[in-house]
Amino acid sequence: LLGIQHYLTMLGATFLIPTLICPAMGANVQQTGQVVSTIFFVSGLNTLIQTSIGDRLPIVQGGSFSYLPAVFGIIVNPELQSIADDSERFLATMRVIQGALIVVGIIQMFIGYTGLFSSVLRFISPITVTCVIVAIGLGLYGIAFNGVSQCWTLGLTVMGLSVLFCLYLPRFKVFGFPLFDLFPILLSIILTWGLAGILSAAGVWGEDDLCSTSRTMEFVRSAPWFFFPYPFQFGRPVFRSYAIVPMIGSMLAAMIESVGDYYSCAKIAGAPPPTSGIIARGLAAEGIGVFLSGLWGTGSGTTSYSENIGAIGITGVGSRAVVQCGALTMIIVSVIAKFGVLLATMPQPMVSGLYCVVFGMIVAVGLSNLQLVNLNNQRNIFVLGFAIFNAFSIAGPGGYFATVEGNPFGTSDGAAIALSIFSSPMIVSFIIALTLDATAGGATPEERGLTAWEGASRADINNDPEYVQVYSLPLFFAKIFRNCGYLEYTSRGKMPDPPENGVYQASRGDLGDLCCPCLFRGEPDDENNDNEEEEKGEPGDSPIGNTIIREDPAKSGGDIDVEVASGGDKTD
Repeated sequence: LLGIQHYLTMLGATFLIPTLICPAMGANVQQTGQVVSTIFFVSGLNTLIQTSIGDRLPIVQGGSFSYLPAVFGIIVNPELQSIADDSERFLATMRVIQGALIVVGIIQMFIGYTGLFSSVLRFISPITVTCVIVAIGLGLYGIAFNGVSQCWTLGLTVMGLSVLFCLYLPRFKVFGFPLFDLFPILLSIILTWGLAGILSAAGVWGEDDLCSTSRTMEFVRSAPWFFFPYPFQFGRPVFRSYAIVPMIGSMLAAMIESVGDYYSCAKIAGAPPPTSGIIARGLAAEGIGVFLSGLWGTGSGTTSYSENIGAIGITGVGSRAVVQCGALTMIIVSVIAKFGVLLATMPQPMVSGLYCVVFGMIVAVGLSNLQLVNLNNQRNIFVLGFAIFNAFSIAGPGGYFATVEGNPFGTSDGAAIALSIFSSPMIVSFIIALTLDATAGGATPEERGLTAWEGASRADINNDPEYVQVYSLPLFFAKIFRNCGYLEYTSRGKMPDPPENGVYQASRGDLGDLCCPCLFRGEPDDENNDNEEEEKGEPGDSPIGNTIIREDPAKSGGDIDVEVASGGDKTD
């Protein structure tokens, strides 16, 4: 049940991506349903990869909004817009998107597994992260409320219900279950869609009205019961420079966003902060996910979902096994084709109304990183304001490159690449913020927010029981790859200390470990260590490795008490 809850938590954000991009690509309802099924299938695979050989945190992977600006840039390219037939234009556009995702997936894997990002990570502060994430959210404001105006009834209703459930009803429980707190967006969709169905059946809207759902059941009945997504289902990928370059910018934005998510997930789940090497391992796993997204054709890359991190904080369960159960649920549900087609028939004004809420939340998530920054320092204020404003003045919907005729850089291939770079608010904000923040003086590392992310720089990842239980690779991978310890070298300048007993221990607590422990037994030394640690834990605790999260009702303010079974120390 907890795994299904994670699936429901990411449901709203994930299926919104194909329902927005597919109609713009020219897709019909069946093709959109196919992409919906595909993105859930690949999200399940990616989550299993991340929780198994990635950073090992209980973090869900799903379609990334960071890639949408680049995707829309591809959609409106004249080469693709010149295709008259909508279905053919969809297939041609999807193949170009697939080619770009495959390339950036390989690039991200290279950056992760070579440790290149670890050396850059020390220069990226919460200021840079904030500027990039804000650019992601604000960069899409032009497609939100304009769509609501196509059907005020549905657009404003879904917006109003989202505000009601998110802000005013979270404390109310239904039979003791925090329904409004966990599923505000999903409830808004169900109620608004139900209203649309009732009004359509009553004849308030005609069949061709954008508000109408009259043809929903017709599309669902005509769809097959099952559909199994497979690689290259839309044809052979096509590689275009005008698509790849903006995707690289989206990849960097998604990577920066994920770094913040890793720290947040570890903090909420009661795990020690990830080291730069562990972060590099997680980003490389996301690179595998982006590559798979390109093979299958999801229309977007993959990233970590902050919504599910919030669900961990609400439920108090930070277990890998629970998230892996959610991943299996994604895969199973994705093959039910009728479900994908049903989601694809959502009225477009409803989708636009949801974007008014979701994109605003993305901006807010970006701004939340500023809690680590000293905003009384005028240098920090200047960097933030200069980077965000000029990113949109240069590359935003009403910026210079969005309104200028032709390509001011020229007509060569290099000019086309330059235009792609400076037409992306994410890339421009990243370049400006990183350059100014890394080179300008006037602020200490603490004032820039860097010290909040430096706690793991001296961690003994192979001997510290907490790090071993949470972050060590599973099964024989820990011994063969030595937990990818070489990734720590780029940031520390030295290799991490080997295990004192000479044995690289595998961490436990995976779904397979719980279902069939006989297949997941480690070396004899591992079992002895596990027995010692289990004696310090308690039955029924929900582990990441052996990390326990429990609420202490005696504490005021609802603080969460975190205890690590391997050590017994407690922190608030």
